[in-house]
Amino acid sequence: MIGAILPWVIIGSSALLIMLFTAIKRDHIYTALLTISGLSIALITQLINVNTISYSNDLISINSTTSLLSALMILLALMLSLQLYPWLNKISDPKEEYYMLFLLACLGALVVVVSEHFASFFLGLEILTLSIVPMILYCDKDSGALEASIKYFVLSSIASAFILMGIGLIYFATGTLIFSEIPQQLAIGTATASDSELFFIVGSLMILLGISFKLSLAPCHLWVADIFEGAPLATTAVLATLAKAAVFTLFWRLLMISDWQLYPPLISVLSFVAILSMLAGNLLALLQSNILRLLAYSSIAHFGYLLLGPLAMTSAVSLPGGESLAAQASVFYLCAYMLTLLGIFILLIYLKNQHKLENFHLDSLKGLYWREPMSAFVMTILMLSLAGIPLTIGFFGKFYLVMAAVNSQLWWLLGVLVIASIIGLFYYLRIIMIMLEKVASKTDKQNRPLQPMYILLMSFIVLMVVGLGVLPNLLIVAIEAATIF
Repeated sequence: MIGAILPWVIIGSSALLIMLFTAIKRDHIYTALLTISGLSIALITQLINVNTISYSNDLISINSTTSLLSALMILLALMLSLQLYPWLNKISDPKEEYYMLFLLACLGALVVVVSEHFASFFLGLEILTLSIVPMILYCDKDSGALEASIKYFVLSSIASAFILMGIGLIYFATGTLIFSEIPQQLAIGTATASDSELFFIVGSLMILLGISFKLSLAPCHLWVADIFEGAPLATTAVLATLAKAAVFTLFWRLLMISDWQLYPPLISVLSFVAILSMLAGNLLALLQSNILRLLAYSSIAHFGYLLLGPLAMTSAVSLPGGESLAAQASVFYLCAYMLTLLGIFILLIYLKNQHKLENFHLDSLKGLYWREPMSAFVMTILMLSLAGIPLTIGFFGKFYLVMAAVNSQLWWLLGVLVIASIIGLFYYLRIIMIMLEKVASKTDKQNRPLQPMYILLMSFIVLMVVGLGVLPNLLIVAIEAATIF
């Protein structure tokens, strides 16, 4: 058991050490190095665990799939942690507590990913959420951050209340909180079987409502743009990548284990959410003039795309092997989207720290190709990946989802995906065209040398985005070996 949860122990111990040493003496450099070292060791340990260690009890299930996804969570956290020091070094507030909250958020995400029980799921979710709230408010002199933190705290509390109510109804219907035992309890033929199914469906819909908020799926998406714009950029990156990836992974596993495909009302509602998210996300993003708000609405659409994977797995008319294909497509697209989105946030953090981006209005990107050619080149590749252009990981991720949807004959959803992707192409290409505009600026001749860590991160991200777009088999083989569905 200790080997299976060793990455948790390392990350939790790192957070505890930071808290203890901060109480004795504050040292920003030491805290940053401790955070990076802890996450690096945890990532190596987690990668070793993939396909080698499995552990399961009533609360958690650690297998090859959850180990691979846990490794993705730690990788995202590690890459982001490398850019925390330059940002925190420029603010006047105490810095060490942010690293502790950051590690606790990562720990909460790992617990959510491997949850096998509603108690562990809710515990991990609250650790994640309650760590993010103070991270949003970390720059307390920023009125936008204060507003964003209050909105997120209140709305997240309401979403958690819906999830708790749904868990209560499912427990009333089945008498268990263990995911894998829910279908067995519902299958027991009793005089109250129809009532149990009704309570299960209502409870599941309430959980879907709560999770739709956490993932900012339409129609529970109205908060996301304000939070993305108001929160500190590093916190926005955590919320957009680590938090959402963990919640989606749990939701995906819950759908499969609890046999939602046996209940047409649940599948119909989920299909409606997917369609609405794909269309609303792209249409709203098309109207934005702020890149953070654009990315916020774009994330709605991308998680709408991701819902095609679970829906393809639950389809009653899929061809042989469809469930496995859909599972692999979901994991591949999640990896592709998270790596691409994190790359964009790291790039924005760097530009903001170097005062090469006045604000996050799209006009501030004008002439970026002439002021920061490397950053503009990387941004172009990342935008093309989000748009699903060939030779990028985003293209193959979307192609993989299309294959799964065709295999499961989800024609309506597939049609909406194509239309939504065409709409999305406009605003991604618009960003590239804005960067290409030639604008006279006094800063053109004041270029500062690029930071080595930034060059390293951007090189790694470009290698992943383009390399896995050209040679997707490198990731597909790993996913096929780890996917147990």
